[in-house]
Amino acid sequence: MAGTIANRKLMSWPETEASPMNKKLKVPSARSSGLRYLVANLCALGVDYLLTLSLFHFADADLSFAAGVSFILVGFLFYFVHEFWTFKSADSRFSRQRLIGNLTVLLVAGAVRVLLIFVLESWKAPIGILATIYFGIGVAGSFVTNFMLNRFFVFRR
Repeated sequence: MAGTIANRKLMSWPETEASPMNKKLKVPSARSSGLRYLVANLCALGVDYLLTLSLFHFADADLSFAAGVSFILVGFLFYFVHEFWTFKSADSRFSRQRLIGNLTVLLVAGAVRVLLIFVLESWKAPIGILATIYFGIGVAGSFVTNFMLNRFFVFRR
């Protein structure tokens, strides 16, 4: 009997932190990925804002059009940030399926942004500080839409 117990001890993993039985699969929580999403998108927002206002003021584009173009360009680049940092996991790699999903989400979230800004532009012209306020309202709508769709559909793992 003693030999049997000793053999079992030799064949089993030691009870340590390194034991595979003690390792948990780390899945990013909605809270941690939400924080990374916020940080990444604050950086993207700066670029987005500058590009939008540049198109609005210097290219004489409508604010809603400028915001849509800028959002799609910056959003496309941020697929890679989301893939390899925001929603990072052990199997993070370029994925055509997630890229297409992310672009689809961008189109939906971009439409939300453009629609909000268009409605506000239709109500009152974006003169002076109103351009920034309208942009901020559009950003809020697209931010929520973009995060929810990306987190729970495109980058679900």
